Amino acid sequence: MYRIIIFFLLSSSYCWAQMPGNVNPKMLEKLKDMKIGKVLGKVYDAKTKKPVEYASVVLLWYNKDSVVTGTLAKENGDFLIENLPAFASYRVRISFIGYKNFEKRIYLIPPDKVELDLGDIFLEPDVNILKEVEVVGETPVFTTQIDRKVFNVEKDLSIKGGTGLDAVKNIPTLNVDADGNVQLRNKSVTLYVDGRPTTLSLEQIPADQIERIEVISNPSVKFDASTTGGILNVVLKKNKKPGYNGMLMGGIGTNDRYTTMGNISIKEYPFNLSLMGNFNSQINYTKGYTKRTDLYNGSVTDYYNQNNHTFNKSQFNFFRVALDYNITNRDLITISGNFPMGNFYTSDTQLFETLLNTQKKLSDGYRVNNSDAGFRGYTGALNYKKSYPTPGKELTFDANYNYFHSKNNYLYSTHTFDSTGTEFFFSPSIQKNTGNRYSNQITSQLDFANPISDTKKIEMGLRSNYELTETYNNTQNFQSSINDFVPDTIMSTNYQTIEMINAAYINYSSKTFWDIKYQIGLRLEQTYFKGTLYRPHLGTSESFDYYYPNSLDNASYMFFPGIFLSKEFSSKSEIQLNITRKIKRPNFFQRMPFIMFADNKNYRIGNPGLKPEFNNKAELNHNLNLGKNNIFSTIYFSYDQQPISNTTYPSEQDSSILVNTFVNGKSGFEYGTEQTIKWTFFKKLNVTLNANVFWTYINSDIINNQPQQTFSGWSYNTKLVLQYTLPWEINFQINGNYQAPRIIIGGKTIPMYFVDVSLNKMIGTKWNFNLTLSDAFNTKRMGMNTASDFYIQEISRRREARFLRFTVAYMFGKLDASIFKRKKGQQQQNMNGNADGLDFN
Repeated sequence: MYRIIIFFLLSSSYCWAQMPGNVNPKMLEKLKDMKIGKVLGKVYDAKTKKPVEYASVVLLWYNKDSVVTGTLAKENGDFLIENLPAFASYRVRISFIGYKNFEKRIYLIPPDKVELDLGDIFLEPDVNILKEVEVVGETPVFTTQIDRKVFNVEKDLSIKGGTGLDAVKNIPTLNVDADGNVQLRNKSVTLYVDGRPTTLSLEQIPADQIERIEVISNPSVKFDASTTGGILNVVLKKNKKPGYNGMLMGGIGTNDRYTTMGNISIKEYPFNLSLMGNFNSQINYTKGYTKRTDLYNGSVTDYYNQNNHTFNKSQFNFFRVALDYNITNRDLITISGNFPMGNFYTSDTQLFETLLNTQKKLSDGYRVNNSDAGFRGYTGALNYKKSYPTPGKELTFDANYNYFHSKNNYLYSTHTFDSTGTEFFFSPSIQKNTGNRYSNQITSQLDFANPISDTKKIEMGLRSNYELTETYNNTQNFQSSINDFVPDTIMSTNYQTIEMINAAYINYSSKTFWDIKYQIGLRLEQTYFKGTLYRPHLGTSESFDYYYPNSLDNASYMFFPGIFLSKEFSSKSEIQLNITRKIKRPNFFQRMPFIMFADNKNYRIGNPGLKPEFNNKAELNHNLNLGKNNIFSTIYFSYDQQPISNTTYPSEQDSSILVNTFVNGKSGFEYGTEQTIKWTFFKKLNVTLNANVFWTYINSDIINNQPQQTFSGWSYNTKLVLQYTLPWEINFQINGNYQAPRIIIGGKTIPMYFVDVSLNKMIGTKWNFNLTLSDAFNTKRMGMNTASDFYIQEISRRREARFLRFTVAYMFGKLDASIFKRKKGQQQQNMNGNADGLDFN
């Protein structure tokens, strides 16, 4: 102890001995209270002699480990710490991952030694740490957890400058249908953004703003029971670094593709502000066809052939703002808003002909469908999170409001000619349609998680959702006799839907004998839906509703249990079994009683009388982790009650016109196996392979006087992603996708396959260049083959054309833990710099 006392006495004597004798003691007293000290220097790599950017520079008190302040080195290695108290002794500690720590004692003694330049500081590489960094430092494209698959889509080169839909099409287990709907094992997924349900679509989310996508094939009771097809959780990029950072991106491609995006995030405790804006436009020229054979008592009556030539121009805008505020270290409030908007113009020219059973032409003609549509919307969210000293214990509350408005204007013109080329008396047939849709949704949710012990945990929560949707549709037909349009009293409708869902859940997890982990949960959901269809010109209305539960007979419809079991055999191998019950409520487009797609012999329309589908599913998963390599295997089974499916039948008004709609089947089941393999070869080649083989059985109900039927068969899907690092650090990627024909009510889908090719080059840490060829062989087509006692039909069409896209991105930012405080301090110092009249002379 006496040595310490002598040391401090000598240090004090030394400090006072260095002070000029003419310094006024009163001035010294003022200097003690002023923060005028500065410490600066530059950090280099001792081996390469290059600057170590973003190295951590921490200032500690001389004789204890309490942190005074700190900063991060700039890109050129410079660092500067200002506004330090005078008459103080410190320790400077400089560190960065992969290097040995540097530490030095310093003294600040005014008036001569208030600014200390430490000069060039060389950090010695730590060989052992560097080896660890080489193993875990790079974020893989694909990782697995026992309850979900995680895809780091920012590593996918083919989606640069695209939308969320582009990001999804390359993900194993997921497929995108002709209308842009995402399916997981032939069921529509529920879209989440940052762990919460959303009304946004994937096309409204820029791919460059997505950090990762999580695929949860069989969610627990913590999630909505309506997640029959699983959950697609889109996790947006967030600023986790102090200071500011952002990106500017621009792209151009064939088919008049243009994209721009900019974002910036500014973080200084207790605030974190993020701003983002995106613009995306494109033009697609596509072709399709319809081939149909009409039957009567098994004999051919006529043939119908049609070729489609479609022009589509679309434009998307997306804006986002989010503000985090840390009330305390354990209380966080987030306020965020999304503002999507878009416009679409489509012109579809259809050339058709009708042939007799002798192949002789009966009639032909053409139809032009023009549509001009658009949408606007905004979402607002208030989120609160409270954490506790106990790890894993937290309370969260979410409140969300979503507003959406879409409008459309359609004009259909049909010209029909006889076999001699003479136009029929009823031709041309002209119809126009105007429509508006308004949607308002309010959601609130409260969740609480409490780890009772190291192995036991209880979770519980409440959720309420209310949605009001109003759709107005006005259809008019042209009458040549009066040379004007008159209302179509049948097709002109107003449609209002109200949906309310209240839910509560509880989950209990623990560990039993043989170290088997289990989770048992129960979710209760009360469902109410009412749809009212008005025909204003006729003054009539009809309603469709359901309410679960409304009696003891369907009380079971409100219970949704979930059981999860898992067992780790080693750090590399884990197996899991899960069993759940779900409900699939019809979406708006499946229930909307308006024509969504039409030609001279077919039209698609929703079914307002659809009922929910109930799903019982089980999965057995095995995850084998082999370091950089991974094999994830799944065996699954699903049994559906009153499943929702596509169907086609002749129109009651005109049997030559086929109606494509949605119906409830009687029952159905599906089972299969899925394998996902991620393998690394030669450190430069990464391969991800996914294969899904399954059996489908559907028992249809009696539909529009069609007899009850069963449809069954095998099918499979495969996806392959190859990534290879070329010379000059150029990254090369190939994405391949094949979907075999799949069973539907009345027939099968046609096979779909395509290949995407991408090149990517990163220059330094600022510039990124990407070139992508989508659908390289121009083979991406979707459609179906259906048949009944009345017809045999094949339909094929494309969603988008092959394109080449080039994008350039520039990243910027500065790591700074006190960006605003320093500016405020400097301003205050400038204001008070001469106020005290200090004079060292």
